[in-house]
Amino acid sequence: MDSKVVAGYSTETVTAVDGLSLFCRKWDPATKALASLVIVHGLGEHSGRYVHVGRFFAEAGFRTIAFDLRGHGRSSGRPLFVRRYEELASDVDCVVQHFGGDPAFLFGHSFGGQLVLWTAQHFRLKVDGLIVCSPWLALAHAPPRWQVFAARKLNGLVPGLRFATGIRQETLSRDPAHLDSLEDLNLVRNFVTIRLYLEAVNAAKEIVSAPVIDYPVLFAHGDADEVTSYKIAEDYCQRLRAPSKSFKIYRGLLHELHNEPERGQVLADYVEWMKSIIQTGSLGREAAPNRS
Repeated sequence: MDSKVVAGYSTETVTAVDGLSLFCRKWDPATKALASLVIVHGLGEHSGRYVHVGRFFAEAGFRTIAFDLRGHGRSSGRPLFVRRYEELASDVDCVVQHFGGDPAFLFGHSFGGQLVLWTAQHFRLKVDGLIVCSPWLALAHAPPRWQVFAARKLNGLVPGLRFATGIRQETLSRDPAHLDSLEDLNLVRNFVTIRLYLEAVNAAKEIVSAPVIDYPVLFAHGDADEVTSYKIAEDYCQRLRAPSKSFKIYRGLLHELHNEPERGQVLADYVEWMKSIIQTGSLGREAAPNRS
């Protein structure tokens, strides 16, 4: 394990169960940590886009870890390709076990939100709660049926074939200057392989069809999100059986809540929720949607 420390911030690599190296960033608070928090990024991005998030949580007292999924950012692995979805879930579990704490939380955005939910359904994670932001349970605009049909046919022949995601920066945040200031922009990938795309589609269907999670969950979504569907996420939350659940809707906000002009309030809401879980163990089983 290679580690580099710079004034409360450090980087290191964690070895996945199959030997791949996962690049991790860690922010330690100045005083004893209230809890540990592991961040799981979205499709095609990486931990460098969460540096400001890590700093915010560390300043709030949370030991924060953001890592690059396999095939993303500085981690090893074929770019945006997996043989099976379980490989990604295993990486999440591996990082949680390596950095774990008591208490501990998982935060996932978009594809990362989907991955957090799926992993929580299939692994016995040592965490006390999940924060799921703009999860990919369904896309806001579904691709044409012929395109999905073609992808399924090609999956058996050329699963590593790449195609553009078509996600535009203006659909992510209303603060383009902030987006341009994020680290390692050259490591962002605007494509996905057929295999990973279909694995994600199947995982989303599996999550939605089995609305049971054994951990407290906070969902957060902007109602102006043009990437993932907040309506499907809200419906899922309403049907979900969990120790406690809450759905927070941010009016007028786009896909990346943590990169919107209102990100300070969004992140503060996450901190408040985690502190409430630490203090009480839950927030009530049937929390109504909270619209900001």
